[in-house]
Amino acid sequence: MFIKKFLNLPFCVISLFILTLCFGNSVSFEIKTQLYAISLCLKDLIVFVLPLLIFSLVMSGILNLKNESWRIVLILIPLVCLSNFAAFWTSYIFTVPILKFGILTISELSQENGLPPAWSVYICKLVSNDIALLSGLTFGIAGNFIKLKFIDTISQKLLLVSNFILKKVICLILPLFILGFIIKMQHEGALTLVIKEYSKLLLLVAILSYGYMFSAIYFLCGRRISMAIEKFKNLIPGILIGFFGMSSIAALPTTIEGCQKNLKDKNIASFVVPAAANMHLLGDCFALPIIGLALMVSFGYGIPSVQQFLVFSIYGVVAKFAAAGIPGGSAIIFAPLFENVFGFSAPMLTAVTAIYVLFDPVATSANVFGHGMFAIFFEKVSAKILRKSKLR
Repeated sequence: MFIKKFLNLPFCVISLFILTLCFGNSVSFEIKTQLYAISLCLKDLIVFVLPLLIFSLVMSGILNLKNESWRIVLILIPLVCLSNFAAFWTSYIFTVPILKFGILTISELSQENGLPPAWSVYICKLVSNDIALLSGLTFGIAGNFIKLKFIDTISQKLLLVSNFILKKVICLILPLFILGFIIKMQHEGALTLVIKEYSKLLLLVAILSYGYMFSAIYFLCGRRISMAIEKFKNLIPGILIGFFGMSSIAALPTTIEGCQKNLKDKNIASFVVPAAANMHLLGDCFALPIIGLALMVSFGYGIPSVQQFLVFSIYGVVAKFAAAGIPGGSAIIFAPLFENVFGFSAPMLTAVTAIYVLFDPVATSANVFGHGMFAIFFEKVSAKILRKSKLR
């Protein structure tokens, strides 16, 4: 029954989007603010339980890896850095020629007609995601070396609790969670604005990011297009949640479900996706450089040199470890880089943040797609490395 509901989630989300687009103007302002407030509250609740989910999934995933756990962690970090770095440079290589021909221009943004929540509830996180991640890694690796039975018992019980939260709670509230953000986008005219004023720039972000990741999956599937399409279909529910909820963290449970269908070893999905969720954001690696480069041309700065962008991409890879999968979070993290490396002025920093927020649905959905692609990539690479180490 749960699987049937889960598979219907994309249809549910698309239906909410179409209904809101068609009848959103008929909904009163008060109801819109209430729905948006509910969505924000649900998002905070999801974020509140995420440390438990991350801790239990990562620890359980590592314990199931047995004696290979420490090797897996050593493989993960370099692959995350490599993946982010490659995405930065792909965006630069393809965007620069387009900007030189003057295809892209950006108009000034209006910050009017915002939708405030009717109320707000502050939910204090007891533990940060970083601490939960490090704790899960530590307990998982230690459990494989110490081999105490009670660690496995605790891990299994926590995993049962986490699965209950994921399947019986979060998946049931996802449509309501998404609805408030769809209402907000419709009320503020963000969708119409993007289509009319920034469609070329948004299209470039979407084509480059999705094309890059689908191409990667295609080659990882041995250039079998049918298999690549099948793996992409398994990721669509999480991608849609990322698009409408503008939070790759909120889409994490659904992303793990999709990745488990795509991988031979389901433990890798339970470990890699939550472990890399905050530091592997490929959608941002495309959206932020493309927006920044376009703004530099629009403000008369010119296109940065290869050396400048190399510095930006190196710092950007490091900055990804401090990023958060929440709406607009990456733009805030990258603002000092745009200022210090490219010399952005205050109006330019404001513009890049505002445009990024408008593009956040596409960027976040691409982040989720990137999680799914990276899980496949990680499984392939780690299997080869671990196989070679055993042969030695």
